[in-house]
Amino acid sequence: MLVDAILLIQDVQLLCFTVVFGVLAAQRWSDRTRRWLWYTFVANAIGAAIDLLGARLPVWLTHGVGPEMIPLSYAVFNVALVCFDRRPRTASIISALILVAGFPFLLAWSGAPLQVRSNALGDLLIALESIVTIVLLLGHHERYTKAPRLLMAGFFVIFAGVEFARPWVAFVMGGDPDVTTPRLAMACSIIYVVNVSLLPLGFIWMMQARSEWDLMQQSIIDPLTAVLNRRGLEQALERELARYRRYHQELTLAILDLDHFKSVNDRYGHPAGDAILRGLADFLRKRLRRTDVLGRLGGEEFVLLFPYTDIGRSASLMEELCNNLRTCPDLLPGTDVCITASFGVTSTRERQELDGGDLLREADVALYEAKQNGRDRVCYFKAPGWIGRDVLTRSEDSSEPGSIINR
Repeated sequence: MLVDAILLIQDVQLLCFTVVFGVLAAQRWSDRTRRWLWYTFVANAIGAAIDLLGARLPVWLTHGVGPEMIPLSYAVFNVALVCFDRRPRTASIISALILVAGFPFLLAWSGAPLQVRSNALGDLLIALESIVTIVLLLGHHERYTKAPRLLMAGFFVIFAGVEFARPWVAFVMGGDPDVTTPRLAMACSIIYVVNVSLLPLGFIWMMQARSEWDLMQQSIIDPLTAVLNRRGLEQALERELARYRRYHQELTLAILDLDHFKSVNDRYGHPAGDAILRGLADFLRKRLRRTDVLGRLGGEEFVLLFPYTDIGRSASLMEELCNNLRTCPDLLPGTDVCITASFGVTSTRERQELDGGDLLREADVALYEAKQNGRDRVCYFKAPGWIGRDVLTRSEDSSEPGSIINR
């Protein structure tokens, strides 16, 4: 009696979630993940309706098609996961093969006295689909969806264990799981109710986590060049400065500004200018280390951060970037445009009382000097009493603070 009441609660939950996810899918029908998640509950609702109307339906439908609908809902749930993770369809095909392999036996065993086997086979199909789900959840390594994935995968491990126990009782022990093992029947009923609540909420949590991550990325990524924007740069600079203060490894910062960029826009139009900026971002990305940071400060200005690098070690890279950019033919194909850039470079130079604004101002002063001295060159900011190792020699008589040394 208690088991029947629990199963009735489960059926009502399924119908409610079917309506909720139907509304969510209708709001954004182009989202395949939402659609397939709704189809999951539609299949579940059909199974619940067959269960509720079992006495009025043919036996082949109640004990043949009915046990197939719940495994079908888990197979559709796996399709929703595949769409959400943008995976190949391999898992979806495996889920479909599990259903196809079991369906003839469900129909063959739908009549008495083989109905127990039909129901147990349905449980076995659910357990196999759950294994596929666990692999999908744990096989995708998104940091921002890790928590809901672990929660759902942990539940599915328990759920699959319970579902495997039922066909074991039916096929190996020769009993009826709902009669000969009442504790197992009670455990199954409870875990079904938890399942109906946990899985949709877990999936919504996972979708929400990805949406928040995407919004955060949009807030720090420049949409034109796909590198960090000013906000993202400020965050990265503060992070690298914190690392510098902790490990005392030098940090070098450079500002790059394209020369005469306005004349390129005036001559070829802003779409061409946008193409050059995208090409420049790709050019820089390919030549920087994975630990380096690239961002767009604004307009045609880009910022480069070189962690664990003093100004001397970065000098050869700066000169190489300046020279290679001058001869790069791919920034605006089909034209004779020669793109050059001016670089202003500074570093922490063992100074502890620096913030990001200080480094940006120093690099900007050096950049201004590069522009004044003819453009298409690299200039270095010299803090009072210091010079970049391997770049310059120490100037004992230089008393002018913040002077510029040209390379």
